[in-house]
Amino acid sequence: MVEVAIVAFEGISMFHLSVPIAIFRDALLNEQKLFNVRVCSEMGGQVNSADGLGIDIQNDISMINQADIVIVPSWIPDKIPSTSLKRQLVAAHQSNKLIVGLCIGAYAIAHCGVLNGMRATTHWKYGADFAKKFPLITCDINPLFIVERNVITSAGSAAAIDCCLHIVKHYYGVKVANKIARVMVSSPERNGGQNQYIETPTIEKPSDERIAKLVDLILENITDTYTLESVAEYCMMSVRSFSRNFKSSNAISFNAWLINVRLNYSLELLESTSLTVSEISERAGFHSEQIYRKHFIKKYDIPPKAWQKTFKSPNHN
Repeated sequence: MVEVAIVAFEGISMFHLSVPIAIFRDALLNEQKLFNVRVCSEMGGQVNSADGLGIDIQNDISMINQADIVIVPSWIPDKIPSTSLKRQLVAAHQSNKLIVGLCIGAYAIAHCGVLNGMRATTHWKYGADFAKKFPLITCDINPLFIVERNVITSAGSAAAIDCCLHIVKHYYGVKVANKIARVMVSSPERNGGQNQYIETPTIEKPSDERIAKLVDLILENITDTYTLESVAEYCMMSVRSFSRNFKSSNAISFNAWLINVRLNYSLELLESTSLTVSEISERAGFHSEQIYRKHFIKKYDIPPKAWQKTFKSPNHN
């Protein structure tokens, strides 16, 4: 079982604290426990949240010594971590534990110096301030999250979900990550970066039932052939109107979305079946192994066969 330590502090946001708890513990419902999640604070005892609620923390930060993953879910940008917290985070980093700074939690990790010489991200509103405070770190505010060796930093609030799902996928594969994403009513993997959300940070639920029905149709019949013309006709729209409405609803073009859906489905097949790459490419709707390999390597930077070898369940040898 993977041990997770989440660092709470005086003035923490309840939302930021709840995200990793929800994904690593609550979203698993009554299924097998995969992560042992414990919240800790500097001294243990009561911590007051930014929302005016008192939280009784049972563990102090020595709990980090027992963790495989250490998460700082937020921070106060002008607050310098205590010497003891810095020491714990640096030691965890040197022990090759996974260190995670969600949203402005990147500040706490940056103050410890473990991000020096690396790329990192944080909420786009704090990008300029972060870059100014930490000139030895390359701040890139566009990605939803950045992985640098054993350190991960994520962008704004919702990106913490993307980041945590990525961690689940790393430890337990895409099938488990997809299951948790469904419980969270979240996309298993969003594309793009913060730039698409800066002007309109609230992503509205798709209001067009025709597009919603199309999405359901494709997910149930992923091997069928779809063109812009055919899906626009299905939705009773012009190609131009459909393309505009689909991108507005999903923050991605239809063709890019379709490729991502098929790639995501192929991951499940790679991990849970003994099918060949050629058979998987066909079942995922690519109809060409060469095209499938091209898209797979572009997205995951690894050939599908190598992914299968790494993540394939031992029950399907």
